[in-house]
Amino acid sequence: MRDKIRVAELFAGVGGFHLGLKRADAKFDIVWADQFEPEKKHQFAYDIYKARFPNTLISPKDITLVDKSDIPTMDLLVGGFPCQDYSVASTVAAGLFGKKGVLWWDIKDVIEAKWPEFIFLENVDRLLTSPGVTKEQPGRDFGVILRTLSDLGYSATWKVINAADYGFPQRRRRTFIFASREDTNYHAEMKREIHRKASNIANFLKRLAPLSSSLVVQKITEIQNVNLNEFKSLAKFSSEFKVKNGFRKMGIMLDGQVYMADYSPKSKQPITLSEIIKPNSSIGSLYLNEEKLSKFKRLKNGFRTEKISKTGYSYKYGMGAINFPDPLDKPARTMVTTEHTVSRMSHVVSDPGNGRLRLISPEEAELINTFPEGWTKLEGVSDSERYFTMGNALVVNLVKEIGIEISKIISNESEKSEFRSGRKIDYITH
Repeated sequence: MRDKIRVAELFAGVGGFHLGLKRADAKFDIVWADQFEPEKKHQFAYDIYKARFPNTLISPKDITLVDKSDIPTMDLLVGGFPCQDYSVASTVAAGLFGKKGVLWWDIKDVIEAKWPEFIFLENVDRLLTSPGVTKEQPGRDFGVILRTLSDLGYSATWKVINAADYGFPQRRRRTFIFASREDTNYHAEMKREIHRKASNIANFLKRLAPLSSSLVVQKITEIQNVNLNEFKSLAKFSSEFKVKNGFRKMGIMLDGQVYMADYSPKSKQPITLSEIIKPNSSIGSLYLNEEKLSKFKRLKNGFRTEKISKTGYSYKYGMGAINFPDPLDKPARTMVTTEHTVSRMSHVVSDPGNGRLRLISPEEAELINTFPEGWTKLEGVSDSERYFTMGNALVVNLVKEIGIEISKIISNESEKSEFRSGRKIDYITH
């Protein structure tokens, strides 16, 4: 059994992974973290993280500029990375990255440099269909991620998880990815099971991390198989790979072979907004005046229209109406970074003390993400910056639940006697 599980945290925000893993098991030891907010002069998230975890070595440097070889050795790499553009651009210069997807390739560079035994990542649920079913290559971006992990010597499992299904106070759907290195016991166990029970993969998928041990999978659809090895180079894969309607909500990738399915969970009773929203808020700016009320009513109404893609593809686009105000007998919707503004996705509640319509407070936003109340309150950090961090944050206690499972998996691994460098990928000719 291991006394410590060394963790490096990318895109650390205000410490959702750190806090959740520590709640799961004190053995998780965050040995290094990086937090940099692009286009922000004030690095408020870094300041909050540093204040809450003063003994953790954290870098405020843009990850693209970090020398990956300087990062401490780790057993587990974690991070909630932005979902943008993961294409591999092949030009006369050869090997150039997609302009917006550079952050994924920095994760790849960290893996190559440090080759951690396990990887635990989080992203938006639409990652599985990105760049979208209305585009020519649905599922390409997630396919590139899985293919990259495979080429680096990892298997991977994933699941789209709604935090409210676990009893938490937010209907936040996120894709969680758990990858294991090819020389781990866990990887070997999965390989044996896949080969031994090829005809019963559905039941195997139900009990795989992340979180199958805690969440009961009630129903599963027919298994789909995808071969990630059909293209020799990663560049060709990026330009041609697609999956009809994108990837399913849960699956496993092993040796470039994908088995996946949609699933329905047996949900737990969630915490509702009525247990979070405090009566008679004293923050006057939260309450809606007539002008804001009128704007919110208009924004919350649904609409439908038709759009034409750049390639001439016609598709219907629209948004349904949003409850106004948000019902207190349900968990919150997914929080956004602009909760303090008059926008379609901002929460509006009826204050349970006086019945007046208002926005949620920074403290209520923290509690919806299961952070301690006042976690982001720091001298020099504005309320708008506090909302921004919570819109980007994880549901901490969901990370805790997954962390408990990951701790058990890693604890079953024997100590590695020496550090081994990982595989390298040539983006064009591999």
